Amino acid sequence: MRNFIRYKVLLGLVFSLCVALSAHAAVVIQEVLYDGPGTDGDDVFIELFGSPGTDLDGWSLLGINGNDGEVYRRIDLTGSIIPDDGIFVIATGSANSLLALQRDFIANVDWQNGPDGLHLLEGITVIDALQYGDAGIYNAGEGLFAQDISGLESLSRDLFGTDTDNNAVDFHAGTPSPGAGPSIVPVPASVWLFASGLSLLGVVRRRRANVDTNK
Repeated sequence: MRNFIRYKVLLGLVFSLCVALSAHAAVVIQEVLYDGPGTDGDDVFIELFGSPGTDLDGWSLLGINGNDGEVYRRIDLTGSIIPDDGIFVIATGSANSLLALQRDFIANVDWQNGPDGLHLLEGITVIDALQYGDAGIYNAGEGLFAQDISGLESLSRDLFGTDTDNNAVDFHAGTPSPGAGPSIVPVPASVWLFASGLSLLGVVRRRRANVDTNK
């Protein structure tokens, strides 16, 4: 009986792990550099993080003006797909050579300096939002606003892509790292892991049963 209980507990752990790995199917804003140290078009970028193969047809990015809450820029992501590493980098056509190597999509992501906001939409639904700097009644992010930065830093989530729906907690200033966001296990891999876990647990259970029988 105790062996069966242990089996169920381990099975539950494997299932929970698979659910956690699959949870990154939602696309989020991972990192943004909106005020580059040089000519902004050379340095600025925005990075999305999500499940590889996600089709971004009908998705868009909006720049929200912190002075009046109005949309000042819309970027259509139709035709784009999240690449195999789960990291989708958008930079301008005049990006410097190093940034251009990481770029997956060209668009005008020279966002306004803060306080301003960014929205990631699927159709008309806001999937993720970032507010950098305090725009008061026109704050357009999730939870408390992230700090407004300038110069050599970007705003980024941690290496797990943590999303607590609170910008002040999720985003931190740091060294820009386009294309070097979280690693991700695609859903098929997590399904494989789940199946492998089931097989392994089954083998362990059978071996334990044989030992008990031979006693």
